[in-house]
Amino acid sequence: MLRVENRSSIDLCEPYAAVVATRRAWNAKSAWDTTRAFGEWRAVDQDLRVFLDLTTKVMNERFDALWTEIGERPGDPDGPDMIDIFDREVRIQPIDYDWILRAAVVRDAVTAFEVYLEKVGTELGHNWNVGAEKSPGWNSMVEYFDTELGLDVKPARVTEIRRLRHILTHQRGELRTAELREKFGADPDTAWVSHQAALSAEVVTQILDDLGDVVHQADSTAWAR
Repeated sequence: MLRVENRSSIDLCEPYAAVVATRRAWNAKSAWDTTRAFGEWRAVDQDLRVFLDLTTKVMNERFDALWTEIGERPGDPDGPDMIDIFDREVRIQPIDYDWILRAAVVRDAVTAFEVYLEKVGTELGHNWNVGAEKSPGWNSMVEYFDTELGLDVKPARVTEIRRLRHILTHQRGELRTAELREKFGADPDTAWVSHQAALSAEVVTQILDDLGDVVHQADSTAWAR
């Protein structure tokens, strides 16, 4: 099959609440012991998880159906191969579709993380001094949480994730140095994609989880203020 791997465990008959459940304890926190900013962030986080799983499942099924339909057509020994027909009619390979989908989720997840930091600071009474149409800079938010709440919101993992977001946003995933290829690339045995950031479903889900851990830590401190 053209599908590389279907990593989704979603059942379209299951309630979405079951689909978005994770091992993280912060997913079960009630609205009564969190900030408003946390509630907004958690809704976005859940949407992103459902979007990733549901879209992957639906499109994998669609790609498989198209591949099967093409294969069941009357054969022509002098005609194009199945893969060429698929390319002509579908115009995108499943592996490319999956990469675009996962890159979009990573970018939006980092944005949601940054929006949470801004909003929880505002909720605590901080004036970012940027006006309603602008957002505070990253360094300003890091400094605020460090000096006012004693929190490090840019641990090494967050720095790494934001670096990946930059590569996805401004270089469309191109890994331009050996260091970047080693950090964000695919397994060396698959050198044909080694110059593009590798985005498996597991990698994207881990990014969501890791950002969520920092949000939970920040919100627990903010709520106690």
